[in-house]
Amino acid sequence: MSDISIAESKIQILYLVDRAPGVSYHLLMEKCMESLYTDFFTFSRSYEELISGNLMNKNRSGAYTGEAVGSTENLTLTEGGKAVLKDLVSSLNGPLLAHLDEAAEEIRNEMARNSGINASMELTEDMKFRVTLSYAGDGRPFSATVTVDDEATAVRICKNWKKNCRKASAELLKLITAD
Repeated sequence: MSDISIAESKIQILYLVDRAPGVSYHLLMEKCMESLYTDFFTFSRSYEELISGNLMNKNRSGAYTGEAVGSTENLTLTEGGKAVLKDLVSSLNGPLLAHLDEAAEEIRNEMARNSGINASMELTEDMKFRVTLSYAGDGRPFSATVTVDDEATAVRICKNWKKNCRKASAELLKLITAD
């Protein structure tokens, strides 16, 4: 059971999306469940009502940016969402605002860390999975494509790429350029 109501959850989601525009659905959900005392069902219902009420926009990105495989929704507030937040932000107490500001900062930091890391997967004609990986950090752009037999392996590669892309790209380059 959730410790906060749907209404409280909506205000908090609006606040976080306002402070971290472009946040992915998955990162927002993770942060809300981790630090805002909400459960998945309260978050999901709040999210859906904010989208259907035209208070938030979602833009789809096909890249795996570290949070989820497949298409990712990047969120921004609509003008209506900004107006509602402006009217309701005064109902939030000081300690909650400080907590939300801290959560928004964590979201922005995670977004910055993941900005140069991408992975995507697609089903090929021969029913295998093509995984495309890229990393644009450290001044040494890297990209690679690998084909694997099953979806579980493709998903695992995408998830591990986020944690290991810096080391993996450097090691692979070192291995293939060594004499």
